[in-house]
Amino acid sequence: MATIFSEVLTQLRRDSGFSSAYSFYHDNGGAPVLMVSYRKYLLMEQGKILPVIDRLRRLFFALRLPPQSPQANTLVVAWLKTMAGEDNYRDILEPIVSPKAEVKVGSSLHEALKKSLADNKYFMSPFQFAAVVSSFDTYLCYLAMSSETGIYTVAELAKSLKLDKTAVAKAVKSLAEAKLLQKVRQGAYKCPLSSYSSVDFPHMDLMAPGVRGKLKEYMSKLAASGNTEWFTACTIRADAAAFKGYTPLLQMSVHAAKTYEISQKTDTSALYTIEGRITRLRDF
Repeated sequence: MATIFSEVLTQLRRDSGFSSAYSFYHDNGGAPVLMVSYRKYLLMEQGKILPVIDRLRRLFFALRLPPQSPQANTLVVAWLKTMAGEDNYRDILEPIVSPKAEVKVGSSLHEALKKSLADNKYFMSPFQFAAVVSSFDTYLCYLAMSSETGIYTVAELAKSLKLDKTAVAKAVKSLAEAKLLQKVRQGAYKCPLSSYSSVDFPHMDLMAPGVRGKLKEYMSKLAASGNTEWFTACTIRADAAAFKGYTPLLQMSVHAAKTYEISQKTDTSALYTIEGRITRLRDF
């Protein structure tokens, strides 16, 4: 029998782009990451068991929900209602739970864009992501090839990215072993991921600290080597709890850049990085 929690979990899983419980579980790395067996995860979606609090936290990271965002809070509230019962939740817990927890954020345009980006999405496994960040050269080769539908030889890729040919050969071999590239012929590869509308990395909170550190290092190194073509910023004073509602909108705005993505070289094509950052300056 379905519960409030199982219904919310299943809907959020679908909204995130995972078409099945199987794909959600295995694309997120399975038991080593989610700390639960596939059978027990199925029982969660069927409303037969509730996850303990530590596994609940892992679930909303696997769903790509920012902590304390309205969607994450909706899952937590559903968990509390199912655990305590709706009457107990209303009489005991609700008075001390923020009323903002169940507020929905976004417009019809935001929801339409979210749905569009969720369609035909590829979810990279933690194993694959570890291969991507195994070296800076591998990371750069992945970025280039994942945006290209054609075939590139090692020599062509090395020339385009201004990298050493030996390093590129090692990088593409590593990516091919992780099934992120396909070997077409000797020394020539194509990327199967380029046919997807978007590729989603595993949530960083589910990755080992060393892996998270590599991505941050490589992104900073790439950004420092490029040219800033546009910049905007503003400083505001806001209530911290209410401002959490802005996080999904910022995330969606950044990911909306994917709608401009192309898969073949043009006379003016280039690799770009787009960032969204919220910095807490002072408590005031």
